[in-house]
Amino acid sequence: MRVRMFSAVEIISKITSGEITASEITRACLEAIKATDDEILAWQYVDQEGTLARAEKLDAHQSAGRSLGKLHGVPIAIKDIIDMAGLPTTCGSPILAGRIAENSARIVDLLLAEGAVLIGKTVSTEFAFMNPSKTKNPHHLEYSPGGSSAGSAAAIAAGHVPIAIGSQTNGSVIRPASFCGVFGLKPSSGIIPRIGILETSDLLDQIGAFANNIEDLALVCDVLADYDSRDPQSFAMPRPNLSKAVAKINDGNQQTDPNFVYLSFSYCDELDSDTVYGLEQVQTLLGDRVEVIDTRQSTDRLLAAHKTIHEFQIYQNLYHYFDSNKKSLSDPILQVLDRASTITQAEFKEAVTVREEAIAFFEDLLLDFDAILTPSALGEAPLLSHGTTGNAVCCTIWSLCGLPAINLPILSGNTGLPIGVQLVGKYARDAELIETANWLVDFLQNENDV
Repeated sequence: MRVRMFSAVEIISKITSGEITASEITRACLEAIKATDDEILAWQYVDQEGTLARAEKLDAHQSAGRSLGKLHGVPIAIKDIIDMAGLPTTCGSPILAGRIAENSARIVDLLLAEGAVLIGKTVSTEFAFMNPSKTKNPHHLEYSPGGSSAGSAAAIAAGHVPIAIGSQTNGSVIRPASFCGVFGLKPSSGIIPRIGILETSDLLDQIGAFANNIEDLALVCDVLADYDSRDPQSFAMPRPNLSKAVAKINDGNQQTDPNFVYLSFSYCDELDSDTVYGLEQVQTLLGDRVEVIDTRQSTDRLLAAHKTIHEFQIYQNLYHYFDSNKKSLSDPILQVLDRASTITQAEFKEAVTVREEAIAFFEDLLLDFDAILTPSALGEAPLLSHGTTGNAVCCTIWSLCGLPAINLPILSGNTGLPIGVQLVGKYARDAELIETANWLVDFLQNENDV
């Protein structure tokens, strides 16, 4: 199901040189979607007419000799929890069927300002929370692509677009990236503004991106990085320049011999044998560059804190939808709502305290290491027939703390499905994480070549 799609960087280069036009690459994307999405079901809505009109305007802009944006002509998919004026935003729920956004999310404005061509909306699980979506894994249609950013990850894996935008509150970028065998980046909390995007948890919601290489991730996340006073997590300080980090790497000036820490959380006992073997091989190749620390005793407390915060805040934020539409909600959502309605303010505050303590702990830990080496998921994607998007536990703690995380699609299981390796970096030091991730990919590639 996977087809070759130019990277965003390649597209920009070819458009700038006159080799292709924005209209031509847009039509190619629309044709790729038409060819395979009847089976993959990655797209909730494709704005064919608007997309082609946008591309033609960009071509006219270029012909007039005007300066080009950083994403001029690059086709991009956005998750169907992100508002774009004039297009539907259904958030994966029948409750919002037919809803048309009046205004665009801040990140949509940022993308359009740099010349991106937004193809349409990709499928999300119900309220970006639970209940598996219709989307299938392009590597094998009987398997899940993960969630909740199911459509965004699948659209990249299927070769529909070079970049897709998703979100993560628990494991909704890193896990589907792992299952679909693509790169996925969740920047530090507060770097990308969330205005105009479905709010489930103020403390946990984060925006991320999918691509087939690190350079494209850096490019789009730099465009999305911006301060917005309306977002309580947005911080008024300089953003890390990820593209500059990539350029530094390409110039041969990247860091040498970064050091890693592997944290042995209790959920590591649940890793499948292929994931364990792959991680052991990576650690063996890294040798004394990686240190293993047993953190089993803290696992349950951190996972419980995330669950309390997530459920308490999704209940508070979306109650106005849920209360009058219970008959339209899935049973899994209803069960969570029943449980969430009993969480007290005191329990929520206690969970927030645990979060703050965890943030301080990892800040101190990462003074001695360049990145945390950890699994992206417990194993390969589950079968669709199992009725699950997979366990997000490998991502939960990093979402709780708002730390930057990237999936590297470098392993595979016995069935041939992808297995990702996750790197977690220092808060607001995302450029350093990009450098470390690139070093690791190159290092492992060189070792395999040998």
